[in-house]
Amino acid sequence: MKFNNTKLSIGILYVGFIVSLTVIALYLDLASALVANYGNNVKVVFCYFFFMLTITLPLDVFANKKINASRDISINKIIVGNIVLYLLLISFTTIIYFLFSLENLLFVFSLSLMMQLLLLILQEIITLSSFNTKEYSYKSSSMLIIENAPFYMTMNIIRTLKGPKILVPRHWTEQKKENYEFHLERFQLIIGSKIDLRSVLFSIVLNSIFFIAIYSYFHSANVPATIFIINLSLISNLISFIYILLLPKLSQNGITNIDYTMRSKDSSLFKENLEIFESNQDRNQSRSKIVETIFYPIPSIDTRLNCKVKKKFGLSNVSRLIIFLSTTNLSIIFKGVHGNAGKPENWLLPPSE
Repeated sequence: MKFNNTKLSIGILYVGFIVSLTVIALYLDLASALVANYGNNVKVVFCYFFFMLTITLPLDVFANKKINASRDISINKIIVGNIVLYLLLISFTTIIYFLFSLENLLFVFSLSLMMQLLLLILQEIITLSSFNTKEYSYKSSSMLIIENAPFYMTMNIIRTLKGPKILVPRHWTEQKKENYEFHLERFQLIIGSKIDLRSVLFSIVLNSIFFIAIYSYFHSANVPATIFIINLSLISNLISFIYILLLPKLSQNGITNIDYTMRSKDSSLFKENLEIFESNQDRNQSRSKIVETIFYPIPSIDTRLNCKVKKKFGLSNVSRLIIFLSTTNLSIIFKGVHGNAGKPENWLLPPSE
């Protein structure tokens, strides 16, 4: 496999670094060592996350400078993004610390589901407080225009208490009217067909199953809560790594199934929009089949243009969404994956296409 794409190479190195740290920490039983030296205290977990985010900060800065267009390079955003992530992690840690004392597995499972739903709700709250936004409607859809969106940000869908909203980066509104509206129709199709909802539900349930399995193992071992939480974070990093390796094909199938419908509406606009999208992303007309299968949840332009049949099963964007929601299982690997490394806005709003 030839890695000639800078963004992909940095993502591989970043994820490899986190996985290596995780394996070493598990092998050395870092959690037990910390508890033995500093006690069974939730503050120990807070310090663990501070260390993990601090040690990965140079990689965030390097990726931000190496990958992005000059107008999208911002060390301040990287720092703020890590602060927000730290606050989320210690908030979920506090909830999980309380959960570990419970004996009711059904209640624990339910709270795992609720934490992920809370994270989805926080997407809107943080978006409204972090970006310059304008609210519009297009046909039956509610939209938020992100006026100060970076070029790498894609259109997205967030779930709110009032229903789904389409997030639209400013640069898409500057395209030709027919291209812009055709792309909006794609996201209306995703919402109307509940394609994104299926990916959300799949991700939430699978993450909760892993959470309850890890919880049950450590709870039955009668270990302190601090050991459980640190090991939950480490194991969740490894599970997220497995997601990265196994789920891109499901995401690709979901994308090409949507493509099938959009191509039938207007093949010319469909092709033009692929090129517009790719111009702000990897700029890959084609890729090695092996590299694309393993590392890319979004197929290349050539793959998407040449795919003429619908797949039997696909979950659009599931590989990115599930590792984002794994934040509630205290995984941090999502900020290093290809497409997110050095792009703090994508930590909150993982690319949807």
